[in-house]
Amino acid sequence: MNPGIKMMMAMLVTFVLVPVLPAQDAAPVGNAEAGKKAWAGRRCQNCHGEQAQGAFGPDLAGRQLTFAQFKRAVRAPWGVMPSFTERQANDQTLSDMRAWLLTLPTVAEPGPWEVPLKADAPYRQKLLISVGCAQCHHAELRNPRGALGGVASEVDFEHFGKMVYNHTDIWRAGTMGNFSRDRVPEAILREIFLFVTEDLGLLAPVGATFVPEPMSDGTNTTYKLWVRNRGIQGKGLTAEDVTITVPLKSGTTLISTTGAGYQGVKHDPETKLDAAIWKAPRFGPGDVQAYTLTIAGKGGAPADLFKGTTVRWAKPGMRQGIPNLEHFVLDHNLGEGRTSVEEATFNRQVSATGVWVAPGGTPPGLCLEVDVRRETVGCVGK
Repeated sequence: MNPGIKMMMAMLVTFVLVPVLPAQDAAPVGNAEAGKKAWAGRRCQNCHGEQAQGAFGPDLAGRQLTFAQFKRAVRAPWGVMPSFTERQANDQTLSDMRAWLLTLPTVAEPGPWEVPLKADAPYRQKLLISVGCAQCHHAELRNPRGALGGVASEVDFEHFGKMVYNHTDIWRAGTMGNFSRDRVPEAILREIFLFVTEDLGLLAPVGATFVPEPMSDGTNTTYKLWVRNRGIQGKGLTAEDVTITVPLKSGTTLISTTGAGYQGVKHDPETKLDAAIWKAPRFGPGDVQAYTLTIAGKGGAPADLFKGTTVRWAKPGMRQGIPNLEHFVLDHNLGEGRTSVEEATFNRQVSATGVWVAPGGTPPGLCLEVDVRRETVGCVGK
């Protein structure tokens, strides 16, 4: 046989017998400690449990998933879980999380849901809990209703659908992924939309934040509280008949206060403590007001001294479309009645002038240039 033909036949046999395997991405080397932090920072625990023991979502602790399998489950999930982009969790982050998961023991039974499903809850609330919305956004979708309240005049079902199905087009640096229309059909999402807009009602995006570092002259200490409506002027909701309540830890001596509408110190039935009270007729979109409290002595952390601080407003009211709250699953941060309530935040890094002073000058994940809706979280000009 011709040597050339013999060589060609040998090459053909080799080609037939040796399968051509598709190229596979090499997995980055994972760091378990970094993975643990990434797990918590992306709120994976809300569905999968603090130690990945499972809850609303499946248990992942000790699961011997390959990197390719784990990446596939995050980028293109086959269940109700939303998909997450490369920007939200790149390959290194996924490898880190997988490395941490592999260090955990497997479990016999999953843990409880973050927000349990009550058999006699209102039908529409059952839907939002069943598809997982409540596990991150609580039983009454508190944060999404505030975000929608900030642009209330724009809100319709199309807008709501984009927030759910194309979330990362709006909040590119957020922690929520994109839900699938196959897993959460529009018919179900429309019922959830009606629950949010008609049964519950949108929330005015009013929040209260203490400046972490007080000012002290060695004898007395002054604390500053910022109250802000983060809505967009001309679009957002106005909070009316506003009450600001700052409970005072037992033994605290209040020297003086500043801020319009001060009502004095009164007993707060919820915390069972004396509290400094302010009243304001309204907080419209973009409105911001500072209040100060000066107490005797060196003071302490605001979260310890003023625990239970709230901002309440009578209008717009809550839960007006739900006649009977007995079987309703409450978000206790919003209180038990029909008056809107927002708890003060103690750990945000703001300056005495109300400007963010977090590392890099912006709050992580909120004020990045790529966020389309960055103005609704107080990021204008940052």
